[in-house]
This record gives sequence, C-alpha cells and structure tokens, in this order.
Amino acid sequence: MSGKRFALFVLALAFVVMSGIQVSIATQEVRERHRALQGLQLELDRAAEEYSRLQIELAAVAAYQNVERTAEESLGMSFPSDVERISP
Repeated sequence: MSGKRFALFVLALAFVVMSGIQVSIATQEVRERHRALQGLQLELDRAAEEYSRLQIELAAVAAYQNVERTAEESLGMSFPSDVERISP
C-alpha cells in the first residue's frame, strides 16, 4: 500500500511541477504581448498626433485667404471688379 501512495505522491508532485512551469510560460507570454501592445499604443499615439497636425495644416491651407492669394499669385486670377446678379 505504501508503494501505491508513494507513486501517487510522485505523480501529484509531477503534476504540480508541470503546472508551475506552464504558469511561468503563460506569464512570460502575457508580458511579451503586453510589451508589444505598449509599443503599438505608442505608435498609435504618434500617428494620431501627426493626423491632428495634418488636419490643422490642411485647414490653414484651405482657408479662404490662402486660396485667394494662391489664385492671384500662382494662377494670375483676380476677383472680378464688376459683378452682376442674374435673376432666374
């Protein structure tokens, strides 16, 4: 009987050791994935900053004054001096 109990004890001990190893492997994987997630979040934050900057730049370029100045300087266009209103 004591031989069977010892065998069960050794088997249980082996399972405990195996589960401990599995827990440590899973913990390491979680740490690696968390580190990768932090890197991706940093990249996302940088992309969002650049997107905001580009939106502000686009708004500045598309402002009426800039469009009018560009039309006058680059294209030689000017606002007509005599404007007529046509009624339907």
